[in-house]
Amino acid sequence: MSNELIKKIEDSHQDYLRDESKYIGFASTISFPISEEEICSIVKMMSVENKPITIQGAKTGIVGGASPMGGHILNLSKMNKVKGFEISPDGSPLLTVEAGITFFELEKEINRLSFDQSLFWPPDPSEKSATVSGAAACGARGSCAYYYGDLAGYVDSIRVVDFAGKVNIIRRTERTINFAGEPRDMIDLYLGGEGFYGVISALTLKLIPKPTEIWGIVFFFSDIDDCYHFAEAVRDYPNETDQAVIAAIDFMDYNTIQLIQQNKKDLSTIKELPDVPEDTVGLVYVEIHGYQEEQVETIADDLLTLSMKWHNDPESSWALMGETDVKKLRNFRHAAPEIVNLILEKVHLQDKRITKLSTDMKCDGVSFRSVITNYERDLLAADLKACIFGHVGGNHLHVNILPEDFGQYTKGKNLLQKWAKNVAKQNGDLVTEHGIGKLKKEIFLTNTNPAVIQSLKQFKNELDPPFMWNRGNILADDE
Repeated sequence: MSNELIKKIEDSHQDYLRDESKYIGFASTISFPISEEEICSIVKMMSVENKPITIQGAKTGIVGGASPMGGHILNLSKMNKVKGFEISPDGSPLLTVEAGITFFELEKEINRLSFDQSLFWPPDPSEKSATVSGAAACGARGSCAYYYGDLAGYVDSIRVVDFAGKVNIIRRTERTINFAGEPRDMIDLYLGGEGFYGVISALTLKLIPKPTEIWGIVFFFSDIDDCYHFAEAVRDYPNETDQAVIAAIDFMDYNTIQLIQQNKKDLSTIKELPDVPEDTVGLVYVEIHGYQEEQVETIADDLLTLSMKWHNDPESSWALMGETDVKKLRNFRHAAPEIVNLILEKVHLQDKRITKLSTDMKCDGVSFRSVITNYERDLLAADLKACIFGHVGGNHLHVNILPEDFGQYTKGKNLLQKWAKNVAKQNGDLVTEHGIGKLKKEIFLTNTNPAVIQSLKQFKNELDPPFMWNRGNILADDE
């Protein structure tokens, strides 16, 4: 049976040599296990042959993490079953799923659960075709992390297959490690660890009650400074009760809005939405969650009043209520990275050296306006076009540089390095939810505290001594 699991790389497998970053790798074999037992069998075979393994989910990543650097590809997309549902001793609903289940599939499975109230899993990356284990591996967060926090807080335990094909169960709070001089839960080494220490075969997710009220509002601005000021004002709005909260605050710049409008007819998920007002130069999207309609409505009214201070016309705003309708606004938000990836694909076809150029940096403690105007100033000086969108909380913006040729691509890479140095000086996060992979490795290694890098090496040597997992990611190739 084991030999039947391993397939030689053929022409039909070319799409498995890259992810959405367009970084192209190479491999000799590939497998599509359907169970943890098959994963163990494959790993043992690769260990005997001393072959490195690259772990893949849905290949939606944008840092080249799933692009192989030789050896074997372990693709988990066929492992998409629910394994069990239980209530923990503290009363938390827990759902155990296989690693390859997507966010689309997860939502359907949660909705099928027989429980006394509706439940959901708070992490909400905009790419719903991504796998849960892929999101867990790179620490993906989504817009609603503004209120709900990091994905790791909603994972109770994981099952991990190590380099020898042995299954390890890692539960939260069971083991604390010293990482770069700070205590860290062992499970959090794997969550956000990009498959660097082993392959996650299953996860037990902590579910919470779904808000009964979900509202979304898009505020449009004809003056970009008004837009910046409003974004900061919303960020300062207090979440005083868990009965009604601002769950997400997102921003889009003029270039992003224009690209969406130009491609709207080809995007079935947003066709029903009206056109953006013609004089719009920036927008802010706010999502409100709650359990009391009156309190949710109070927040919405407060924000509409606040927006008028910054010259927004409430009549032009889009306001939708209910999960089904709010998904239309989320689809509008997701159209931004979707279109950027389509543009990148066209440029990549002309020059294979060109890959994704985007930021995933977060820097608290400074004004939103200063962060974005610094990005815009540097882009203008370099004569580079970009789309800027992302999360207002933590100034976590995704600047997507759109090079037209390799010369512009090189200038864009230099800008990313410059911005990373500035963020590092302000003790910000160089990587927040997309991972390091291969494309962010240089930025990470040249701007990160040496103690962090030393801890990465230490645990890599401890948990993966043959350096089997995901070669080429995070650390330098010779480390």
